Amino acid sequence: MKTRPYFTRKNLIAIALAIFFAFILLFTGLCIDGNHSIVSKKNPINMIALALNFKVIEAGVGGFLCLILVGIYVAVFACSIIYEVRYAITNNKKLTSAKMIITYVITFISCVLLSLGLGLVIQSPLTKEDLINNLLFVGQSVILALIIYAILFLFIGAILLLVVNFLLVDKPFKFFKKANDVPEFNEDENDENDNVKNSFDADGNLTGNLTGVNSSSAPSANGLNVASSTNDEVQKVESLDDREKVFPTLSLIDNKYDGYANETFESDDITLEQLCNDFRNYLAHDEKLYFDIDTIRIFISGFAASHFMILEGLSGTGKSSLPRYFASFVSANVLFLPVQATWRDKTNILGYFNDFSKIYSETDFLTTLYESNYNPDQIYFFVLDEMNISRVEYYFADFLSVLEFPESEWKMRVMQLPYNFIPPAKLENGNISILNNVYFVGTANKDDSTFSIADKVYDRAITIDFENRNAPFEVKEKTNKIHLSASKLHSLYENALLVKENQMSDEDYNKFEVITNYIYDEFDVTFGNRILTQIDTLVPTFIACGGKKEDALDFILSRKLLAKLEGRFEEYVKNSLKRLLVLIEKTYGKNVFARSEKEINKLIRKL
Repeated sequence: MKTRPYFTRKNLIAIALAIFFAFILLFTGLCIDGNHSIVSKKNPINMIALALNFKVIEAGVGGFLCLILVGIYVAVFACSIIYEVRYAITNNKKLTSAKMIITYVITFISCVLLSLGLGLVIQSPLTKEDLINNLLFVGQSVILALIIYAILFLFIGAILLLVVNFLLVDKPFKFFKKANDVPEFNEDENDENDNVKNSFDADGNLTGNLTGVNSSSAPSANGLNVASSTNDEVQKVESLDDREKVFPTLSLIDNKYDGYANETFESDDITLEQLCNDFRNYLAHDEKLYFDIDTIRIFISGFAASHFMILEGLSGTGKSSLPRYFASFVSANVLFLPVQATWRDKTNILGYFNDFSKIYSETDFLTTLYESNYNPDQIYFFVLDEMNISRVEYYFADFLSVLEFPESEWKMRVMQLPYNFIPPAKLENGNISILNNVYFVGTANKDDSTFSIADKVYDRAITIDFENRNAPFEVKEKTNKIHLSASKLHSLYENALLVKENQMSDEDYNKFEVITNYIYDEFDVTFGNRILTQIDTLVPTFIACGGKKEDALDFILSRKLLAKLEGRFEEYVKNSLKRLLVLIEKTYGKNVFARSEKEINKLIRKL
């Protein structure tokens, strides 16, 4: 959807400077001509022209009409170029594309032809000598006006620089701003804003706890949570017109990328199996972290089946380190976000609009997700550390739902925009896109200080259980880090899915269903189409990572079905689990489904 262009304050300053030049041009023409009573013939500008050996020309009415038209079209040209640049930026078009360059050239030629063409056409009499003299008069005026304009610009600029710095002599000076700079606020104002939970949500409902605000307050018509519904306050909300103030950090990111994305990211040529082996060796050699190869294979192949992964288990087993070092190994971007016990909804992740300051409270999560839209070929990991210290199905529910949609519809509502408000370039209609270069990883501890994770969360995620630390092993050669782009990773996944030998056959499904049907009959636990889709994706990519089909199915069985039997203490469960062990060994052989057998034996010991 195209966004309507608008002029910034910098643009208006540039237009004002162009108009100022037009007036200097006309005044210079008057001084050069000197054939009238308005300006003396012996004026300083005329003397400069004579010193430059400019030809003395009596321009007359025709010459000045031509000069006036040139001055007018200088201002028109400035307005047109600035409008075209703003159009490109607000609609995410490349400023130096062939189409935009042609537009600039056509605008320049049109302004030149219209200014000089109209000026010459209205000459009377239209003689060759008059045409040459008028063109020479205009050219000399432009050259001298540029010299005078540069001198005045430097002189006036120096005075303004002195005055401004004199007035702000005790304040810090920053020439460059980084994209992650945060606006400075009054300390007292921060304390007040931190206590305010007024925010936007997709449905325009109040989110969070309101402190110091009447509980009867309701959202206004445009979706903003305001303390009252008076017309004056609604008018204030609707008057938001400066996106640099409302979204300061997102606007800085727009400026950093000039409004258009970096479409490609450097990538090395590597296979999935090489990626798994090299990453495991890198962890062992450089970071002294040791994982069994199947855990690494599941971790890498799991992102093909779901963009959401849960690393669950005991503290100190490397859950947080795994995504951190993988991002470092493949040159990806990673954001660690410690989950807080007070998190209740998506505003804790995406931020909220502060009604008092009229500024959106931008979180690190929001700004990093926003910047990922400018780097669609770079991999981004968002790690929710200790994600079950609050209820995952509360604050992450919207993300879980969105990730169920087709990739083209992965959009999160940040805020309901007021009428006529132009948002940051990548915040289309108040929504932020989640591209397929983004992956979410949650780490979860199993102790009394955390909440249990709902089955609907487990079903949507690929969950890896970390039960113990692995034995160290020696790696003699150092493994260098690589560059892996999102497009390269996706192509590795897609190529793995195309290998027929890696795909699930009817025989594989029939064999696996013997186990799953028994679990359904005995325990009333089964899975739906979502997990079947994950099987179709995970199994081929796991094999491409160097694993076996039975190990992938063993992982699915243990994490998607057997894990749901935790906490079942009915009398029949123990005997049914024993019969399940026998059935698995009969169907696949002893110790083939090692994960599942270990999980079943653990459940039996608890009964």
